[in-house]
Amino acid sequence: MDALKKLSKSFGLHPLVGFGMFAIDMMLFGAETLTFELTWPISVAVGAALTIPSILIQRHSFKDNWGASIGKGLLVGVLTGIPTALPALIPLLGGALGTMQMLGSGKEKDSPKIIEAEVVEKEALPILDGEVQEE
Repeated sequence: MDALKKLSKSFGLHPLVGFGMFAIDMMLFGAETLTFELTWPISVAVGAALTIPSILIQRHSFKDNWGASIGKGLLVGVLTGIPTALPALIPLLGGALGTMQMLGSGKEKDSPKIIEAEVVEKEALPILDGEVQEE
């Protein structure tokens, strides 16, 4: 189970990034197919523009460190800009790994531990005129 956790942490994408970039890549590929690849500059521009939101979602929602989130965001942005449908499988698989990680992380959280304590009361010493009298 630890191997799957490490794999999903290393290669997993936040589901919004993975499935969202897959859907956007499919829409862009449909436009490229209809126009015989004349709209590829639009695909490149959209892929470059969506790189920054992908990095920020990975960093703040998926809790990756900056290096990993920048690497994953750049990879997904470049793959979205490529005017074919084949690179769209990588964000889809990354989104599936990330979803598995997010669903599995709820099971690992420990419930708060209950601390049991015994209250011991000492006999109060009588106080007269601000001084403690010992018996």
